[in-house]
Amino acid sequence: MDIKTIAVLIDTSPSRETRMDYATNLARRHGAHLIGIFLLPPDIGGGLAASHVRGQAAIANLLHHQQARKDDMIRDARDIFEKHAARQDVRCEFRVHAPRGEDERRLGALHADLVVAASPKDSWLDDGPPADVVQLATGVPFLLVPENWRNMEPPQRILIGWNASRESRRAIGDSLPLLALASSVTVLIVDPQATIPAGEEPGMEVAMFLLRHGVRLTVDPVQSHGRAIPEVILEYAASNEHDMIVLGAYSHARAREIMLGGVTRSLLAQSPIPLLISH
Repeated sequence: MDIKTIAVLIDTSPSRETRMDYATNLARRHGAHLIGIFLLPPDIGGGLAASHVRGQAAIANLLHHQQARKDDMIRDARDIFEKHAARQDVRCEFRVHAPRGEDERRLGALHADLVVAASPKDSWLDDGPPADVVQLATGVPFLLVPENWRNMEPPQRILIGWNASRESRRAIGDSLPLLALASSVTVLIVDPQATIPAGEEPGMEVAMFLLRHGVRLTVDPVQSHGRAIPEVILEYAASNEHDMIVLGAYSHARAREIMLGGVTRSLLAQSPIPLLISH
């Protein structure tokens, strides 16, 4: 299965161009249709002061100002998105979503193969719902691109964080089109004795599965020696110049990970390279 539809979430921040660059390059590589989704910020003109406006004329003027600002924001986002798509000769469409209410449910109906979004630490979508919340609500894999990421080419050196969970297996399936085109893939197993049944060769089954799909890979079981698993993963990715991490999000219940400071939440907050999460 290839990637045929990519959605990119667009906000009003300068970092949106990083996401659009990344998404259009990915769409070109896979011959995919690209959907730009502009989420309007919740407060367009007026703020708290707008609630104190009185009089029919003043209210009409405020509404006119808000509508004009909204139209400007939409036009600006559409122009930038379409220029990025045209530069890569990518088929595209542009959509606008209201900031509250049914947006999460509508995002769930996208039928996209992949959603490109900002890392949560980069003021995700004008104070909208966190990326992991929307990903869990939609079931679509999210590729989170840090604001300062500069390599806009599709990933070539991919790191998979493998712990033999259902979520890890789902992440591999969702990222398979990217893995198949990468020049190298590493299956990293941190503390394999904690996740792999006794007597099994760590990573053997998943390695055979990926090899049958033509993925060029190595398996590397490593020990944390008491260090936090996110720290081990990020250090390994940096030292081996990986340009993407694939992760099964929330192998434990999300509430439990929040309480315990889980791997998913730590990587969402700390990863300086693109992170593909799937659940």
